[in-house]
Amino acid sequence: MKGVLTWEDFRKCGELVLNPEAHPRREVQDPVAAIDSRAIDGPGIFIALRGESTDGHRFVQDVFRRGADFAMVSREWHSLEKDPVPPPGKAYIVVQDTEKGLQELASIYRDTFPIPVVGIGGSNGKTTTKEMTAAVLRTGFKVHVSRGNFNNHLGVPITLLGMRRDTEIAVVEMGINHPGEMELLTAIARPTDGLLTNIGHEHLEFLIDLEGVRLAERKLFDWLDRCRGTIFVNADDSRLADAATDSERHVLYGTGSPEGRICSAESVSVGHGGRVSFTLTAGAVREQVFLQFTGRHNVQNAVAAAAVGLHFGLSTAQVKAGLEGLLPESGWKRLELSEEGGVTIINDTYNANPDSMRLALDTLADMPCSGRRIAVIGDMLELGATAEDEHRSIGRYLAGLPIDMFFTFGALAGLGGRELPERCRGHFTGRDELLHALQEEVRSGDAVLFKGSRGMHLEQTAGALILELKKGTQTS
Repeated sequence: MKGVLTWEDFRKCGELVLNPEAHPRREVQDPVAAIDSRAIDGPGIFIALRGESTDGHRFVQDVFRRGADFAMVSREWHSLEKDPVPPPGKAYIVVQDTEKGLQELASIYRDTFPIPVVGIGGSNGKTTTKEMTAAVLRTGFKVHVSRGNFNNHLGVPITLLGMRRDTEIAVVEMGINHPGEMELLTAIARPTDGLLTNIGHEHLEFLIDLEGVRLAERKLFDWLDRCRGTIFVNADDSRLADAATDSERHVLYGTGSPEGRICSAESVSVGHGGRVSFTLTAGAVREQVFLQFTGRHNVQNAVAAAAVGLHFGLSTAQVKAGLEGLLPESGWKRLELSEEGGVTIINDTYNANPDSMRLALDTLADMPCSGRRIAVIGDMLELGATAEDEHRSIGRYLAGLPIDMFFTFGALAGLGGRELPERCRGHFTGRDELLHALQEEVRSGDAVLFKGSRGMHLEQTAGALILELKKGTQTS
């Protein structure tokens, strides 16, 4: 039954241990499933995972007190319990490995939904494309979508377990950083449709090179080919375009000429605050679309979302409404714009690889401003043996952009500064020193970009600079 888990489903994962005095409900409709005990506040299923810093089994009795009906626990933990029987009205789902148990339970639950599941992977732009796709589809369907960046071996199962009985289409983000991970995610989610945003320099520490990235990401396409699903192909990416071999199941989209594509984006322009607009062409229909997002590259994400919407029968007017109505969420840290003291701050500190770094610098170069364009560049992590060369290449890339100056932060970013010393205003390894240098340099009219890998925590410096600018405004 759609959106329902039963005792029989739990027994497929492991052993169901009940209290003889009172049993929990036999069927769980629209289950609340969580791996964080704090997310349980009433009936639900808690999956006790063992992590590097904590063990979810410590909170099993707590979630029972907070109303959970079921707790998935490891056989090892259960065998060591002094009282292996749960409280009245509760049950243990005893499995060999709770991580695999979570994945199996999510897969069983997913099978209760005979609906389209759209998988979204790729190197850059996954989360934005996922949000845009969901926004477009919501103009005609009841949509369930991955929350935040719940896109890995734990996030995808939790996303699937969040589908409700009224869900008509699910949009699931699929993020990988090792070979073999896409195969796992597709086996759990079993998407019926899917797209890869692009192939770029992501997680090279584990995927080695662009060919390694291509092979790992395109396992999504391999899955969809085997199950005769629909593949949305970015015709602008040479490492993806050759996947379009079946005109019935492979749907092309891109920028430029609309020939042979379900839709295309043309006449891209950048307006106030760096917001982008474009003309969406679908057959003989043309719609002017104004995004609430910064950066030309977001047009590629938008046209991907448009392709999915059009494929599912939505009109170009619905696609336009979905795209234009979507606002970047606070906390994304993906080209977030704020203004203080006449200074435009662009916070793009969610993560970084060489491709996303170049896109962010392009966005800064496009940003209308009356003052100077300033970049604060942090280390790009997880690049493996290519790390030094890739950081140097960023300095060379900057040489061709109308960016007035830049600062570098971290052990590797300084290599880029050495490639363009005439524009590099300093290399820093201390956050306080970097902030002080920025305070000395930045003035009203400037646009300042912060870009680096998540582990560099450059959002802290961006936030501190905003606070200092605010203080200056209040005292002036």
